[in-house]
Amino acid sequence: MVSDRPHTAVPGSSTRRQWLVATAWAGLAVTGTAFAQPVTPAPEDAVAGPPGDAAGSPVATSATDAYTSFRTEFDAGRYAEAVPHAARVLELAKAQAATPTAEEVQVALMNLGMVQNLSGDYVGAESTYLQVVQLIESSGRPLQDRLARAHAGLASAYHDGKRHDLAVKSFDQAIALKRRHEGLLTAQQVPLIEKYIDSLTELGRYPEALKAQKYLLRIATRQHGADSPELAPTLEEIGRWYASIGAYDQSRRTLRQAIEIVEAAAGPNSPLLVGPLLAIAACNRSQLLDPAAQPLASPDEQRQALFHDPTAMLAPTQMSPASLAGEGERALLRAAQIVDQAAEPSPVAVLNVRTQVGDWYQVRNQPDRARSHYQQAWQAAARVTGKLNGKSYTEAIFGQPVLLHLLRPDDWNRYPKRPPTEVEVRNVVVEFTVNAQGRIEAPQVIDDSGDKRRGEKTAGALQSTARYRPRLENGEPVATPGVRFSQPWILLLPPPATPAEAGKT
Repeated sequence: MVSDRPHTAVPGSSTRRQWLVATAWAGLAVTGTAFAQPVTPAPEDAVAGPPGDAAGSPVATSATDAYTSFRTEFDAGRYAEAVPHAARVLELAKAQAATPTAEEVQVALMNLGMVQNLSGDYVGAESTYLQVVQLIESSGRPLQDRLARAHAGLASAYHDGKRHDLAVKSFDQAIALKRRHEGLLTAQQVPLIEKYIDSLTELGRYPEALKAQKYLLRIATRQHGADSPELAPTLEEIGRWYASIGAYDQSRRTLRQAIEIVEAAAGPNSPLLVGPLLAIAACNRSQLLDPAAQPLASPDEQRQALFHDPTAMLAPTQMSPASLAGEGERALLRAAQIVDQAAEPSPVAVLNVRTQVGDWYQVRNQPDRARSHYQQAWQAAARVTGKLNGKSYTEAIFGQPVLLHLLRPDDWNRYPKRPPTEVEVRNVVVEFTVNAQGRIEAPQVIDDSGDKRRGEKTAGALQSTARYRPRLENGEPVATPGVRFSQPWILLLPPPATPAEAGKT
């Protein structure tokens, strides 16, 4: 049985994200040219303590063994298994340290907080990073670089735990410390600012997020030059960000700028064009599927004013659905052609692009056209010898149906501005078959969450709007029974009983 539970918006999320008109192209890097791998920070350098404990017995071997065990698990990506070893290193560091604020204790805390965060223990990571911040600040001669990294670790724990309001405050501190220590416009700040942008975006603080995006562009421009094709990845990220908040005209304008720079510097068949081309297709697909962007009779004046760039000197564009679809399709096919024409086409690049072309046609209700691209993608996946999330690439990308598009029931979240203490989430669960064309057959409500109408509305929305990438076996689309989808419904909690009412019961 396959369980399909896509990301769902929660109270307080931005309006754009609540629509969930399309799930991200699962397993594919947003840059469109390679499968994404998370950027994992390296452990702090181990600081050796005294050769013995307070009683004089040798413990250096145990400390070395503990750190070696920690690094073995960390380097293998087994972060949860690394936590107890990191905790043991901390215990030994405290026992050997001359003072409670000794550097070896700070280092051990930093490493423990990092693996706690990577293993998903965000509360534990928060506590650990708060400890190390306090130790560094009270040490008398705090290392500004380590203090910046500690605040960055705390910010990442808040970010990854989706506590974005706290994350932004910690990111502000970390970025300020980094700039004080390293100077402005250094490449080392980029991963930190990228997460900072994500938290600002989740909070709906778009102008601040845009300001941070432009700072990243300044870093890239300083590093590569104003006309360098190496600017394309940064411009692509900005374009994708614009699309994620519904600023589609600005997204296309930025992505076309990236394409023009690459074409002028590297020619019309440069591999650096693939990412921006895929991003234009993604932007147009999002706009075509976004209920808030329909009808396309006129530009969105509010968004144009909010994100107006006085240096662009370009008027808002008006594109019909047919024009959007045509531009998106041409961009995808051009990206596929560039990848195919490489001297030695990368199987991962072919897989990535052909899967996205197939998804485009699948969402456009053209499963027959999607099929040949999925087959080419599957064949490319079969040539990849590595693993993706512990699975073969064919299994990871095509081993189960992938939800590409769904319009949720209109009233699934009628209280987006209510605080979490005033609402509850109830889930409707529907089971069905995804056929070889990626459409739903025989939906059955397994759990209506206590309201038959909610079950009917959820099943109706799935039946009429859901589009799946079908599962492939030996390169051929096949039906998959037993697929489950869980739709959250946000409901108001009943008001608390008054003392008089409580007495009556």
